[in-house]
Amino acid sequence: MRLNVLLVSIVGLLAADAPISENAKQDLKQLEGTWNLVSAQRDGKATPADEVKKTRISFRGNQFEFPDAADIGTSQKGTLQLDPSKKPKWMDSTATTDAGKGSVSLGLYEISGDDYKVCFAPPGKPRPQEFVSKPGSGAILQIWKRAKK
Repeated sequence: MRLNVLLVSIVGLLAADAPISENAKQDLKQLEGTWNLVSAQRDGKATPADEVKKTRISFRGNQFEFPDAADIGTSQKGTLQLDPSKKPKWMDSTATTDAGKGSVSLGLYEISGDDYKVCFAPPGKPRPQEFVSKPGSGAILQIWKRAKK
């Protein structure tokens, strides 16, 4: 049993250190900067307009931060792991602060110019199969627009 746990731990560490693909690097570069929330749903319910209006997210490398309102995202701060080879593309968010530190939310993403769309399942739940937040799913669907410089 201890050997199995050790092997799983070693494989996990190796996977965490796996090189980032060139396509993932390109997508991270496209995300770089600050984005304003346009619309959001959680568990099939629309986020109030006043909350949407004040919500921003900033990306730097594979790290993200909600500088103001964190209730809309998976975590106030965290890291991303992208897999652009999947259809739709996969994004995994790992919390680095808050009570949920270390929790992973599995998601989907799409970047098109200055538009960015993401859908996350709650930590511990399976990855969404489409960009939708149905009642009872707990999924977070967000539409973002790049902030003007």
